[in-house]
Amino acid sequence: MNCIVLVKQVPDLTDLRPDAWDTEKGTLRRGVLDSVLNPLDLHALTLAAQVRRDPGRIIALSMGPPQAEEMLRDCIARCADEAVLLCDVHFAGADTCATARALGQGIRRLVREFALGDDYVILAGMQSADGDTAQVPPQVADELGIEQIAYAEAVEWRESLVVHRIGPHGKETVTPLVTPVLITASSSEAPVYRSFHRARMSLGRTVRRWTAGDLDLTPEQLGLKGSRTQVVRIFSPSESHDAECRLLDEPSKLAEEVTAAWRSGRRRKAAEAQAPYQLDGREPAHTGEIWVFAEHEAGALHPVSLELLGAARGLAAPLGVKVGAVLPGHQVEPLAAQLTAHGADSVYLLAHPLLEEFRPVPYKTALARAILERRPQIVLFGATPLGRELAPRVAYETGSGLTADCTRLEIGDFTREKVTQTGVLLQTRPALGGNIMATIVTKNSVTQMATVRPAVMKALPPDPERRGGVVPLDPGVTEGHIRTRVVARQSLPEGANLGDAEIVVSGGRGMGSKEAFDRFLRPLAGALEQALGGRSEIGASRPAVEEGFIGREHQVGQTGQTIQPRLYVAVAISGAIQHLSGMQNADLVVAINKDPHAPIFRHADFGIVGEYESVLPALVEGLQHVENKS
Repeated sequence: MNCIVLVKQVPDLTDLRPDAWDTEKGTLRRGVLDSVLNPLDLHALTLAAQVRRDPGRIIALSMGPPQAEEMLRDCIARCADEAVLLCDVHFAGADTCATARALGQGIRRLVREFALGDDYVILAGMQSADGDTAQVPPQVADELGIEQIAYAEAVEWRESLVVHRIGPHGKETVTPLVTPVLITASSSEAPVYRSFHRARMSLGRTVRRWTAGDLDLTPEQLGLKGSRTQVVRIFSPSESHDAECRLLDEPSKLAEEVTAAWRSGRRRKAAEAQAPYQLDGREPAHTGEIWVFAEHEAGALHPVSLELLGAARGLAAPLGVKVGAVLPGHQVEPLAAQLTAHGADSVYLLAHPLLEEFRPVPYKTALARAILERRPQIVLFGATPLGRELAPRVAYETGSGLTADCTRLEIGDFTREKVTQTGVLLQTRPALGGNIMATIVTKNSVTQMATVRPAVMKALPPDPERRGGVVPLDPGVTEGHIRTRVVARQSLPEGANLGDAEIVVSGGRGMGSKEAFDRFLRPLAGALEQALGGRSEIGASRPAVEEGFIGREHQVGQTGQTIQPRLYVAVAISGAIQHLSGMQNADLVVAINKDPHAPIFRHADFGIVGEYESVLPALVEGLQHVENKS
């Protein structure tokens, strides 16, 4: 079995310079940053070493500047046999669609030159550390017309290829029915390391370079010209997240202040509302309805679907258009009434037995068919694992622009090349590992698409009196769209339900160990729950999860969960924007950190500077004293 591994050179986000972004073009100045191999692509290389079967080869493929050749030699020093770099000035500034188009053509040429036939597997990291969109691998799969198996953790051979992955219902063992297939890695066992022998070999190995002309692609298909989206504004997250923090000296005083704020029903001051957008008689750049993908599981709608319906109604009002919900599945008709009650004017039903469980190709086929037939101007997906796997393929299939992990959506105007487009969707998301915010628009596309993180938007209260129509559509799926088979499934034990917790106490890497989480955080969560009367959960920053202090289901942040608790307590968390993006909508934020200059204090309402080992026990005692007084 041959393997093509998609790898990317990414900036080292631990040493980010302020001049890293070209604010006029909305692109990254990669030449001013130190670069490393994308961490998740190292997992993909590790899986490739498990997949390869003699006489098969591992071929590393990347698109980037000339200096990316060093990263490709690193891949050879680990396990790759060949390396190819797509390098051309015309590739610069590409969005995910333009990137997928170039990589797809590169793969086709690799298949021809190395005579791979259909006996190969493509592997890639689930997402890159800089873009963090998870859009390129599924869009490459769609460019090539092949199946994707996402969130893989291990692979093995049992007479044929078997993939162990995290599925929507727990651990799954999946086998592809046909090859080629694209597999994205979310983790792996011990990474494949460099060896002295292979490192020496890599120095003498030729890294092939292909230009746009070598791929039979024109400049209009690549880079900024071939992109379906464009960055129109870049700004610091601090512009919208800073709070006035009261630093206290005594944990007992903090206990009193938090209790008083909780009992008063205090809410964080909302941002000043902007004047409603008005077309003022101008023709909008797009026409059609605004659609929401209705994600569901085990007969219940995912909360993000209802949140997106609330957002869709706000977007539809100034445009004077209707809101639709597109509902795929089998025997899911009862969900239509709930969608209508939460804001849908029409529910587009894609009913078929082959859609009973989520599979990328059948779902993509059904949604793309409906979108191309009805031409909505906006389609919104939840940025759930399912949504992040499905939306990129639907966008690529329909020729639509797509922006991932949005935290803000609004209707506005956009001027490009002295031409103003009215009534377009302005999509704002964290970028470059959450260190900046970017506002993005769709260009040259009939339909604008976005994924939105759960718990960012607000669902409207259900109105049982609302009336809407159910419109059955032909999903157009057949048995030929089934290209994988689940051979085993193991349900995971129910994890932390952070989304429903009123109180979340989170720890960071600064706590140092799993034992510290158990010894200090859990008693504090219990004391807060007892004193305030709200349900509590334990959260964590990404570094704490990666250190093994607690399970990933507790992770808060850009790559974890987005939550809106009444009270959020951050212990030994520095306050990187990646973490802040997951808890910024908390009503009350408390920070405890030994570093008085930690960014978390700029986003907290109350704080104490000190060692958590002494602060937390005293805070627990203070809460117990306040409870006894009441």
